[in-house]
Amino acid sequence: MPIVRGPATYPPEAVGEVVATALTNPQTLGLPFASWTLDRLEAHLNETKGIEIKRSRIDEILLDEGLRWRKQETWFGERVDPEFAEKRGSSANSTRNRPPTA
Repeated sequence: MPIVRGPATYPPEAVGEVVATALTNPQTLGLPFASWTLDRLEAHLNETKGIEIKRSRIDEILLDEGLRWRKQETWFGERVDPEFAEKRGSSANSTRNRPPTA
């Protein structure tokens, strides 16, 4: 019969460290980036804090604590002003019209 294992459990101190680290600005820790990703958190917790934890478990812990990742925003993302085209006005005629081809 195969052994079925649930997710790894961590002592409350380790869970607290995961949450505290996720809520800390990485630059205040001397890190060269402004926000965490699961990969960055995993590497930092493993290498600096000595907490052997996988990114999937970090995600579960943060969700259990009521924390969730911000949605990735791109230039075309959700914060694009819906009235942008109206505010911008019409485009300049900087490109010549091509003559029709035969």
